[in-house]
Amino acid sequence: MKLSIKLHTGKAEMPAVLLIHGLGMNNYFWVDPKKCFVLGGLAPLTIFLSDRLDKSGNTISFGTVDPNIRGLWSCLKSCGFSLASWTQSQPLGPIQIAIEELRTALDAVRNKWPDKTIYLLGHSRGGLIARRFLLYENAGDIEGLITICSPHSGTGMAKFSRFLKPAGLLLEKILPNKSRVALTKALSRLAVFFQSPAISELTPESEFMASLQSTLPKEIRKLSFGGTSPALFQVVVRLPGGNHKVLRFPDLLSGVIPSEHLPRELTPGLGDALVSAESAKLSGGDHHNFPDNHVKAAYDTKIHGIILDFLS
Repeated sequence: MKLSIKLHTGKAEMPAVLLIHGLGMNNYFWVDPKKCFVLGGLAPLTIFLSDRLDKSGNTISFGTVDPNIRGLWSCLKSCGFSLASWTQSQPLGPIQIAIEELRTALDAVRNKWPDKTIYLLGHSRGGLIARRFLLYENAGDIEGLITICSPHSGTGMAKFSRFLKPAGLLLEKILPNKSRVALTKALSRLAVFFQSPAISELTPESEFMASLQSTLPKEIRKLSFGGTSPALFQVVVRLPGGNHKVLRFPDLLSGVIPSEHLPRELTPGLGDALVSAESAKLSGGDHHNFPDNHVKAAYDTKIHGIILDFLS
């Protein structure tokens, strides 16, 4: 299997870290978030990182991103770690394909740095790819596993498509006519994404999740992170007089779905919009929750600091 694997050689005495992106992402998730598109090219990753008002004067926007934001590749590189990552050939495909690609990527890492300690670091489904590999493969040279917002107990994402229509109806009331066609198309593609076989594999009752019931060997060091802010994205509406109205998902659903019926993934304090903080906990290791959404957690400098301490 031939993959385009990105490699960086760091300091001789530092470990190597192999980064594994999540479902529907690509290698830019780690290297340059401003170039990353998600959900099979549906939207730029920055939509889920924007938390500032857009001063461009646009009637509708998603806000802007902190210009100083940087991914884990840049963070780890600056600290002297050797790094490897790749774009999965089928980022929306069956997880077994990505597991096979991980084996190929690991072979490249071992050939490049035969004497280095190796850590696996995965975001979202990427963490499950690594965990499944470690459970069933002979990987005695892997020192540790780090997961960020990975659904170790599964996720109810497949059921989220039913929330998209009411959210769309609410947005249509505030969007100008020229924006409604794009909204309808985007929500349609998002619904297809949530109902894809790749998402079905992540449901708690799936055969794949059942295969993860065993615990990882004690000698593998473990660290995990969960998010507790379901504010996955915002829509900034410019009002007359220069004022703005900021609408956040899933707050958009509050008028349609009673709070007591929201799943943990979408409940403030309990989930990151796609994965519950409880499900993100990797058994047998240290776990930390942060007030981030599913994407922002991977760019949280406090999380970066804990990862650096763990690797060092």
